[in-house]
Formats: sequence, structure tokens, C-alpha cells
Amino acid sequence: MTKIAEKVRIYLDNNFIIRKCLSKNIISLRALSRHLCNILNLEQKNLDAVMSSIRRYKKEESKIRDESLKKIFSYISIKTRSNIADIYMVSNKENQQNLIKLYQKIDFERGEILRIIQSEQGIRVIIDEKNLKKFYDIFPKKGYVSVDKGLTEINIQFTKEASQTKGIISLISSTLYADNINIVEIISCAPELLIFVKNEDLLKSLQIINNIKDNI
Repeated sequence: MTKIAEKVRIYLDNNFIIRKCLSKNIISLRALSRHLCNILNLEQKNLDAVMSSIRRYKKEESKIRDESLKKIFSYISIKTRSNIADIYMVSNKENQQNLIKLYQKIDFERGEILRIIQSEQGIRVIIDEKNLKKFYDIFPKKGYVSVDKGLTEINIQFTKEASQTKGIISLISSTLYADNINIVEIISCAPELLIFVKNEDLLKSLQIINNIKDNI
């Protein structure tokens, strides 16, 4: 029972839309329980246990968590920057050495940006489109896999308390997804959250994010 309750809690923590429907009593508890049994690979004989876990979550956790999130989103500030390029390349020694050269070409004092995310297999570089020529001058075509242009960076700045609050990223991503907004990239650097969307999705994305606190 404890294992089932934990699976249900994790799922609901990361699905703000369903959690909101639960709080407003506009979703069938039994239908949701059947759905969770399917996606969480639980047998139908666990249906009653899943329903019980959902009821307990709704009563004990959801209200407290949503009140905390509402407070956090009441004090956010947002900055945006359009015409951003997102570049993906393989992680190797040559590319890492060339990144040092690129860093030296960026004029940070004039507000130009260079965001670098490195994983085990790849490196993602985010720069202003106007600096793509500098990038191409340094990196050969074989040095990168893809270049995605026409992006906007949405910089959401939270209070320090946000880093101790669960569910912020899942709330934003699920809310944008529900309105058919594709998040191209997301970077967490608490207390800031950087979200990258297509330029044409900027105004709709801002409206959705600004309205989150009123819909929690």
C-alpha cells in the first residue's frame, strides 16, 4: 500500500492539471484510478488502493502544496530575450577547447549571452543569433549536430524560498504543455528558471505564466 501511495503521490505532484481538476471535483476518481493503474503498471486488483491514495493526497497534501506555490508565483519577475540560437554538439576535446575561444568572443558587458550545458554525451550552447557568425568561424560543420534559431529566452526570477518548494518546474511545464506550447529547452539555476520557446510563442507563454498564480 505504501509503495502504491508513493507512486500516486509522485504522479500527482508532477501533473498540475490533473491535480487542479481533483481540487475542483471535475474528474472521476474511479476513472483516474483506472488510468493510474494502467500507466503505473499496477494490477486492476489495486484499484481500491489507488483510489484511497488519491483521496488521501487530495485531503492532506494538495492544498498545502498549492498554497505554497501560489505564494511563490505571486512574487516572480520575468525578463525576456528574443532571437536566441540553441546549438547541439558532441562532447569531445576539440569542441571543449573551441568553447574557450567562443567565450572570449562574447561581449558580456554589452549584455550578450553564452549559456553552456554539458552532459555526458553532448554539449548545448545557447547564444544570441547575431553571434552565430562568431560560432561558425570557430567551429567546423562537423563540430556541431544542429542549430535551432528563432527562440526566446524567458527568465523567471523567484524568491530564494522557491528553491525549497516542490513542483515549480512541473507546474510551469505542464501548464505550458496544456496550452500546446513546446519548451525547446529549460535550465534551472535557482532562484532563476530559464525557459526557451519559439519567438512566436512568447506572448502566449508570458500570459500563461503570469496567470499561473490565479489558477492554482
